[in-house]
Amino acid sequence: MRFGCTLLSVSDMGRSLRFYTEVLGLEVENDFGANVTLSGRIALQTETTWKCLTGNDDVIYGGNDAEVYFEETDFDAFVAKLRRTEGIRYVHMPVEHRWGQRVVRIYDPDMHIIEIAEDMRSVCRRFLDRGMNAEQISERMEVPMRYVRSCLASDTLETERLVLRPWRPSDADELFSLASDPDIGKWAGWEPHPDSAHSRAIIDNVLSKPATFCITSKEDGRIVGCISLSFDGDASIKMDPSDAEIGFWIAKGEWGKGYATESSRRVLRYAFEEQGCGKVWCVCLEANIRCMRVQEKLGFLLRGTEDIYSTAYGTRCMNVSYLSRSRWCVLDGRHP
Repeated sequence: MRFGCTLLSVSDMGRSLRFYTEVLGLEVENDFGANVTLSGRIALQTETTWKCLTGNDDVIYGGNDAEVYFEETDFDAFVAKLRRTEGIRYVHMPVEHRWGQRVVRIYDPDMHIIEIAEDMRSVCRRFLDRGMNAEQISERMEVPMRYVRSCLASDTLETERLVLRPWRPSDADELFSLASDPDIGKWAGWEPHPDSAHSRAIIDNVLSKPATFCITSKEDGRIVGCISLSFDGDASIKMDPSDAEIGFWIAKGEWGKGYATESSRRVLRYAFEEQGCGKVWCVCLEANIRCMRVQEKLGFLLRGTEDIYSTAYGTRCMNVSYLSRSRWCVLDGRHP
């Protein structure tokens, strides 16, 4: 069984359609006269046909026991629109809930309660813009850190030459062609991929995590590598809940083109500006000179060398480096 839609009986179809399309911005998907389906899984049914369908002549409007819930990205603009619209009947004026979400409730023409709330991604973004980090947002909104991270997540990032996008199941063959090279995995601590089925499993179980990006060329869409942010619980080192760990690898045929530095710069901006991170850590093999050079270009500071990382090749000696938000701001010419 699957949910179909919410159906509302209306006394005047034309009046209700104007409200739902002009005030709430919904679109008519199907107009059958007595029944009109709208975007957002809302359907309107004329009162006359509703009585016939239910076999009940008693239709009571204005019940205070249910509502239709919407979320709005630009809540301030919507509230301003309501104030400009004549005839709006309010259940209550805009208020802010304890967890920071702003809402307003109004009546539709038949006294059905309509709630319009600020969408949670916008709530997180508003607190981030006020200078709060992800941990502080989590506490303020009384929600888990993972939920805040998901709200602040971006699907796609771009640079001058690259598009950083989510991995797709259809990438399995191309991933295998790159990750089967033994010179790639040994520097990252994993064994070469044996076949495309293994690569597909890695996409499904590892590369599908939030903030894990497939690095592709803007020129022709080819995959040139992978870059990710790992947060508390998924990182290879212990760190503060507001921190993240960056990791990346570049296909051997793409080495020397600056893709690691270019993609890392964009992900660092994403970490500090969009995820509210306090520090970003990077862990790599002590012998991985290429990775260390990238970190130096980005301004990372070496904390030390530790035997902390268990890889497919055994425990390795790893360099642990970090970049604080304040240092990143200075290097990037921004105010901390």
